[in-house]
Amino acid sequence: MTGGAGSRAGAPGTAPGARWLDAAARSYVEATSRALKLHPERAERLAVRAETGARGALRPGRSRRLDVRSRAERIPRPGALVEASARAKLLHVFLHHEVQAAELCAWAIASFPAAPAELREGLWRILEDEARHARMYARRLARLGHRYGDFPVRDWFWVRVPTCRSVRQYTALMGLGFEGGNLEHAERFEGALRDAGDPESADLVARVGREEVAHVHFAGRWFVALGGAADPDSGGPDYDAWRAELPAPITPALLQGRPLARERRRRAGLGEAFLDRLEADGGPGATSRPSEPGTRSKIVSFPGSTDSSGASAKADALCEAANDPQPLTACESIFDCALHRLF
Repeated sequence: MTGGAGSRAGAPGTAPGARWLDAAARSYVEATSRALKLHPERAERLAVRAETGARGALRPGRSRRLDVRSRAERIPRPGALVEASARAKLLHVFLHHEVQAAELCAWAIASFPAAPAELREGLWRILEDEARHARMYARRLARLGHRYGDFPVRDWFWVRVPTCRSVRQYTALMGLGFEGGNLEHAERFEGALRDAGDPESADLVARVGREEVAHVHFAGRWFVALGGAADPDSGGPDYDAWRAELPAPITPALLQGRPLARERRRRAGLGEAFLDRLEADGGPGATSRPSEPGTRSKIVSFPGSTDSSGASAKADALCEAANDPQPLTACESIFDCALHRLF
């Protein structure tokens, strides 16, 4: 879920023609081929003229070789990332996150046909970015001896994003919310992979995190352009207006990591007042991870790890909330919910 300084997010010239955009988006979402999910240009070639169906009618196609589950798997021990198989599982999670992000760009294109053409074309280019990152993860996964489909996947983002009832709500949840949260979580997992002795995977996650900024900026710009209130100082989204657009039960506490990546979020167009409120709405957040030789102090405690504050028991409760498709209000972070069983 990316797009940084060199990103084409919002740039002209590469989206399918308007007459084919809906059909290409639908073809991409409904495709069952794993190869097509990584190469969205093939969806454009397969697209045929078709009327756009009812909003929310689209569901993602899945290869029979993908084991789609409703609950996350548990990998029991905190030091799992020193094992190549655990790192492969983590990158597989990230790969499938990228595929879902690309699909959900296509879902928004098809679900909101009255949205401005520039916005819809920009979403297609973001879709291409997401698929490019999925390919990067797939290549790294291959070097670790695995391929897309070797591990179970979970379509968590498909549970949440199609609850959006407007394109402005979509920009609030997907771009400013989920992709905004990844500004922190990319730093977190980059550090974890580097500490586990895998600089290649760490560099990949770092690159994806840097490139996330442009997507968050794109979402913020369009949130305001679509009528969302703007912060008078930064010109970016107003915090209260953004929070009001989040579909229940999502809250700002779920859409961030600790420490907050304030510099990246500033570059994404978010003002100081927004960042102060976001940080305050995060509540107590994760506790600091105890210092160990070779670890980075900036890495917050991984849910599921053991410390004197009882974080392990709390993490188990958070994970149960994440596995429940309805309530999520107790979770500190969506990424904790989706990933903490890996640690």
